[in-house]
Amino acid sequence: MLLNKILSTLLLVVYLVSDSSQNKSYGQQRKILNEPVPQGYFMFPIMPGQSNGLAGGFGDLRTNHFHAGLDIRTGGVEGYNVYACADGYVSRIGIQTGGYGNALYITHPNGYTTLYGHLLRYNDVITEYIRKKQYSQQTWAMDITLQPNELIVRKGDIIALSGNTGASGGPHLHFEIRDAAENAVNPLLFGFNEIQDTQAPSIDRVYLKTLESDSRINGKFGKFSYSPIRRGGELTLSNPVNVTGSIGIEVLAFDRSNNSPFRQGLKEIEVRMDGVTTYKLDLNKMPFDISKDINVHIDYAEAETFGQKIQKCYVADGNRLSIYETDSNRGKLVIRDNQPHRIDIIANDIKGNTTLMNFILQGNNNPNTNLAIPKSKGVTSINTSISDNILIIKAKNINEENPNAIIQYKGVPQTVPLAYCEGGECLFIHDLQKGLADFVQVGEATQYLRIKKAVLPDGDTFYEERNLSIDFSNALYQPLYLTTNQNGTNLSINSEKIPLKGFIDITWNPNVAVKSPKTSMYYVNDGRKFLGGTWTNEGIKFKTKELGDFQIITDYEAPSIRPVTINENEIRFGISDNLSGIKHFRCEVNGQWVLMNYEYKAGRIWSEKLRESDIFTGDIKLVVTDNVGNEAVYEGNIEEMKAALEAQKVKKSKKRGSKYVKSKSKKGGRSTATKSKKSKRKRR
Repeated sequence: MLLNKILSTLLLVVYLVSDSSQNKSYGQQRKILNEPVPQGYFMFPIMPGQSNGLAGGFGDLRTNHFHAGLDIRTGGVEGYNVYACADGYVSRIGIQTGGYGNALYITHPNGYTTLYGHLLRYNDVITEYIRKKQYSQQTWAMDITLQPNELIVRKGDIIALSGNTGASGGPHLHFEIRDAAENAVNPLLFGFNEIQDTQAPSIDRVYLKTLESDSRINGKFGKFSYSPIRRGGELTLSNPVNVTGSIGIEVLAFDRSNNSPFRQGLKEIEVRMDGVTTYKLDLNKMPFDISKDINVHIDYAEAETFGQKIQKCYVADGNRLSIYETDSNRGKLVIRDNQPHRIDIIANDIKGNTTLMNFILQGNNNPNTNLAIPKSKGVTSINTSISDNILIIKAKNINEENPNAIIQYKGVPQTVPLAYCEGGECLFIHDLQKGLADFVQVGEATQYLRIKKAVLPDGDTFYEERNLSIDFSNALYQPLYLTTNQNGTNLSINSEKIPLKGFIDITWNPNVAVKSPKTSMYYVNDGRKFLGGTWTNEGIKFKTKELGDFQIITDYEAPSIRPVTINENEIRFGISDNLSGIKHFRCEVNGQWVLMNYEYKAGRIWSEKLRESDIFTGDIKLVVTDNVGNEAVYEGNIEEMKAALEAQKVKKSKKRGSKYVKSKSKKGGRSTATKSKKSKRKRR
């Protein structure tokens, strides 16, 4: 034991000396470790040696990213000791409203970095280091990169307490292990016995999707869902499925671990056709920089519409992730014969639990297509939709003598033959890569598609029309069949069901009377999200990484400030904003800046002194500013405010419902005046 400690110390010293002398970034110093990960090197970061459970696993399918670590449960409470997993040094500290909240990064001599997120607070040494930085820079939010000799830790040191800060839905510890190339590595590969998993993965549903215009599944075009049944020890489908053309398999699948009711990500999904692997997902590690490509790994439209994250067992166009092994067709099943093909799906978790499924895809190169046109019962009507690159036209009550659709683009017509009929409808299917369409006609029924342009990822990505220009450079996964609509203060660009891999730049000159710094762009598909923007002679310029609906809104209302505690030892306020959101806040006592911690989910800020011996006395001023520059100001004398707040509490305890703060309306927002001689609150 003593020898191990001596060797560990020598290794750490050598590492720190060499690390500081090279003056290179972490990612530059070491190559990617290809050897197996070390077993027993790291200790579990919270409640080590005790059985625990996960609220989230590595590779979970999250909004816009794969989950890059473990969410370790803490029983719904904060304040558990968080331990350094191994010797090393604190290489980065982050404090922010969203993301990991209070986060700590420790770099270790073996080239790995461990990350601890959503922390309640740091230990005293780290806290003092951070607090000095915050006071010197007069800011609460921090992202500090440290040198190897600044904050050294030893394995087993208490570095923090677990919490619920940042974008956390409840108390837990977020824990990651990253390699030297900044890839996230599954922590369970390192042999943590605190997490047990004896449960096999679940395959809830299987989906088959036609990927080309001439593909068919049981004679039809589209995406079809199948419920697995158990036969013997494996899952299967009740009947063979007839297919032809290029077919994609998708699955709704997940894993579970012991001591946890939550669905978690899978380590591995493999698909074989006739015993040959066509697709294999391997989530032992993943890159951070393109994690957003999860949006083409899943059925993004399904996730946006129904919240179901269905995984594609093929690599879609534009997907840059390096977590797959596929055949030459990138996992797409190409069947153009009349033979039966056995499909195997193997789902594995990190602990070696496996679920097997097999079924038959029956090749049917000459599908029995129903071309019998239903008897007309009225006026012809049509409905159109676009799935990937395919235009689907559904028509009712068509003329038997002319059973074709006519599409046009800029006046040039093209005939689309009848594909098949079902359920009283006739379907016409057209590949837009073979010809655009902005107008459809079936019989006497017509419809304008309003496709302005086919924007190709590697082609001309700039579009312009009257009062509007859009630059899609480096933002598209797949061709976008662009539609736009300008209507007063509202702008629509395609649908929120189409993912982007990066920001697009938009300049729009709407017909609005007010064009001021307080008038900004908001994304309004799901509530209202502030996007901002800058007004120029050409209109408002803004960026977005989502398609859908946008609106110009003017915000004259200042944030709200509510005093909670004001005394010589502590200052607490509640702050909120109803529209553009809080951008920053500043608190001063007698003109000196005071550090205020911020929990945005609860809308709370509270003081932290530079020195414990400091006393808050004299005049206080708090300024809260929203994203368009509206300010709320609360100022007064601390002793008088303390007395007033204490009196208010006494009143409330005696008579429920009595109010100390009165509100009155005025142009540009509410003004709240505090009942104190010198204290006052104003908005500007």
